[in-house]
Amino acid sequence: MRMTEQTESGAYRVAREAVRPVEGGYAGDAVERLAKFEDLREELEAAQEELSRKMAPLRAAGRTSSAQFRELMGKKLMNSQILLLLSRRGL
Repeated sequence: MRMTEQTESGAYRVAREAVRPVEGGYAGDAVERLAKFEDLREELEAAQEELSRKMAPLRAAGRTSSAQFRELMGKKLMNSQILLLLSRRGL
């Protein structure tokens, strides 16, 4: 279910029922969903760093053809694609 709509000018606005003002900011379903996207991005970025750390010793040992290295590389490529898609949408 969308919580936003695009205006004629191309800008987006949040449905009134999706947010409510609270002390110091806003709360509501739209805010929660945005927070989950931000958490996802942070988790993917942290995973990319961890994968790089795990791959470095394998690469240094010349084990780039090993199953372990290829598995890590596959995960890293998949995470990169997801991050790219999020970035293209400004998320």
